[in-house]
Amino acid sequence: SQRLQINAQNCVHCKTCDIKDPTQNIHWVTPQGGDGPNYPNM
Repeated sequence: SQRLQINAQNCVHCKTCDIKDPTQNIHWVTPQGGDGPNYPNM
């Protein structure tokens, strides 16, 4: 079976894992207000 491993210590809180999860089994809430970081120029 396939397995997805997310290493939280390497996470930049972009929420890609939540968006790209085809089965919607991942519900990721980022620590900065739930919306993720406020990167400039994005």
